[in-house]
Amino acid sequence: MDLEQRLQQIEDREAIRALKHHYYCHCVDRAVAGEAGAIEQTLSRFTDDIVADFTGFPVAEGKAAVSAFFAQGVPAFLSYSQHRVCNDVIEIDGDTATGRWYVDCPVVFRDGNPTGNSGPGFIGGRYEERYRREGGVWKFARIVALLDVNAEFQFNWTQARQRFDNR
Repeated sequence: MDLEQRLQQIEDREAIRALKHHYYCHCVDRAVAGEAGAIEQTLSRFTDDIVADFTGFPVAEGKAAVSAFFAQGVPAFLSYSQHRVCNDVIEIDGDTATGRWYVDCPVVFRDGNPTGNSGPGFIGGRYEERYRREGGVWKFARIVALLDVNAEFQFNWTQARQRFDNR
């Protein structure tokens, strides 16, 4: 790989990190906190054929369904979230890429949400994602959240089990 190719790999990795950190974590947390319009930045970074598969939730397919999940679904069951992602492994192949991330996310569950959890809690596990560059911009093509923990704080880690698939 020559210098130009290596530089492009570095730039692509940094763009994908920004996609995850800003357009996902930061924007989703702001939307959950009630900031009007924050989620629009995230939605702008979805491919038309995006798929979202979160442990315990139905698979959402297509930009409209995934956008509804993030814009209405997530804020309906959380009143606070603080996404922390780390240990990224990003592999790039031209205009496509994959990424794996650990996530630790302190949350406050809204009463009556579909998880059955209420009050302060924690969501933790891993994201396995696919990205595609469209018009020079990296976008999410697939988001799989393998959630090992999705519980109120009183349960802590006692029920944590590492998941390898959702189905």
